[in-house]
Amino acid sequence: MSENINFNIAELAEKIASSLEQSIEDAVEIAVTDAVESSVESVVSDAVDSIVSESVAEAIRECFERFDFKLPDGTVVVCKKYMKLLSPSKTKQLLCYGGLRVDGKSLMVQTRISCWEEIATYSSKEEAKEALLKVKSAIDSGLETFEL
Repeated sequence: MSENINFNIAELAEKIASSLEQSIEDAVEIAVTDAVESSVESVVSDAVDSIVSESVAEAIRECFERFDFKLPDGTVVVCKKYMKLLSPSKTKQLLCYGGLRVDGKSLMVQTRISCWEEIATYSSKEEAKEALLKVKSAIDSGLETFEL
């Protein structure tokens, strides 16, 4: 029992609390670091995948745009031409990949494989639909440029 005479409960509690506090800080730091690294890796991976796929598609399109070739069965392969579309305000010209949609009162144009941009906003959904049909007709007729 003489050993316990010099035993200081407050000092022991302080050491335990300090050790526990340090362990919690270390665990939180590791968890936050892991979460941030995982989020950054995911965002970067998605961005790189998107950029690479669109760049490759664009490079292939540009390469084949210059060349027409014939298959052994006689079929002539011609790269699809994309139409340039000028906004009604003449402030925006977009390369239309062929995708068009009406989103509320806005006419949206597919400008890349996975990218849509608004080219114009109309006073009603019906006007936006009419504009879509005009652009569709221009694409179907093979125009290289079209003004809304």
